[in-house]
Amino acid sequence: MTNGGIPEEVAPASRWPARSPRSTPELIVELQARARGLALAAIAVVNHDVTQFVFAIDDDPLSKLNALIGAGGHPIGLVGTRIAGGTVEYHSHPFVEYQDNPRAVAYLQTLRVPFLTLLRTHIDRMPDNPRWN
Repeated sequence: MTNGGIPEEVAPASRWPARSPRSTPELIVELQARARGLALAAIAVVNHDVTQFVFAIDDDPLSKLNALIGAGGHPIGLVGTRIAGGTVEYHSHPFVEYQDNPRAVAYLQTLRVPFLTLLRTHIDRMPDNPRWN
């Protein structure tokens, strides 16, 4: 890994990404499609030592994604949660460009705790949360 969390190339055959990146509108379409089955879904955008999320529920996810990429970010996959029966499940899915790269898959798994913490922070602040009533 680099000091920023984006996996380094080990050999020329393992370049990031494995194929040409899709357009940002295509990534947003994939985000919106996968979001239908999740309580919360986002694109993970890695930029050195920071990972930011573009949520399906953002006002303008395409503009946000374009801005993060313009600042040097790399969208590597989708993360999300499913809430059912009192449990919260974390889901991650690398974009097709990264699906054959084990480092990308592993990196998305490292986002589990920060993403779930972010989710809990926002749920706890919701006015209709039973703990507030």
